[in-house]
Amino acid sequence: MTGVSVPRAEAAVCGALRVVEWSDGAAWDSFVGEAPDSTVMHLWGWKAVMERAYGHRTLFLAAVDRDVLRGVLPLTLIRSPLFGWHLVSMPYMDYGGACTAGDDEAEALLVEVATGAAERERAVLTLRYDRSPTLSLPCSLEKVTMLLELGTSEAALWKRLPSERRNRIRKGQKHGLTASIHDEEGLRDFFAVFATNMRDLGSPVHSPRFFREVFARLGEHARIILVRAQNRSVGAGLMLLYNGMISIPWVSSLRSFFDKCPNQVLYWEAMRFGIANGYGLLDLGRSSRGSGAYEAKRQWGAEPVQLHWCYHPATAGSPGDGARRLAWAVGLWRRLPLTVANAIGPWLRRAIPN
Repeated sequence: MTGVSVPRAEAAVCGALRVVEWSDGAAWDSFVGEAPDSTVMHLWGWKAVMERAYGHRTLFLAAVDRDVLRGVLPLTLIRSPLFGWHLVSMPYMDYGGACTAGDDEAEALLVEVATGAAERERAVLTLRYDRSPTLSLPCSLEKVTMLLELGTSEAALWKRLPSERRNRIRKGQKHGLTASIHDEEGLRDFFAVFATNMRDLGSPVHSPRFFREVFARLGEHARIILVRAQNRSVGAGLMLLYNGMISIPWVSSLRSFFDKCPNQVLYWEAMRFGIANGYGLLDLGRSSRGSGAYEAKRQWGAEPVQLHWCYHPATAGSPGDGARRLAWAVGLWRRLPLTVANAIGPWLRRAIPN
């Protein structure tokens, strides 16, 4: 898959520091692995995920000084006649943006080149950060991500959890719900639960191939959690593991089992797994302050961390506006037969950056 081009005039700027389209995945991941501002979304494997699962063009930029990497910026170009053209780092996820280990000069140059690429493609540039970057771009502060400190002791964490959370976990266990961790072999059960819940929520689902590619390209950083009632999977999540943190960007339970608390059993298993394997943070995902989802995550004891979604041009408006414009379609989507939703959902989902 051919990437978005970087013109020569833009590829050499600021003395010896230059920005180029990068091709060495091992060197990229080596830099990311040592950078304190890196996230799982900066890994090289996402390039193949975006290209192979959805056919998106990618632009993986590197700031280089005499062949030494000083920063990277992974970008994906999404073209859609329905939702417009977007150049995003990273689509479908909460964060991304430039990773430079605090090198402001490298970050500024990477963003300058990305802005030029977006203008040439007539696309809206969106850079999603889990920190406050020093950029001269407008920034949306609509979303936060919710982080829970796990500590190193399962017993100590259990005592720290609010009694209401502990009671719901016990309730699920009394109903016979069990949770287990899986590699790629759990994808089929995960997708069956996830696709059903996305239809019920009125949202198009990612394609099965998208999740297969996540495991193919990021397998050591991915695990599946399944919650079962007897032999039936009723809750499922796909965890991403990186640098001491677990995030669960895709998680669902069957609505018909909500009264048995599968979500609570699932999250508790993620916490137990994290402590047992040296992960000290659990990212419960993005929410709007004061929303029902925000309050539910806060009830676990999670604390909000501001997300900074920077964009260009300023006239594009907040990156959240597109989702609000689609609110009218939610009720219609919920009424679709599951087979129809699963057939056309991925075609729509690939084109929605959020």
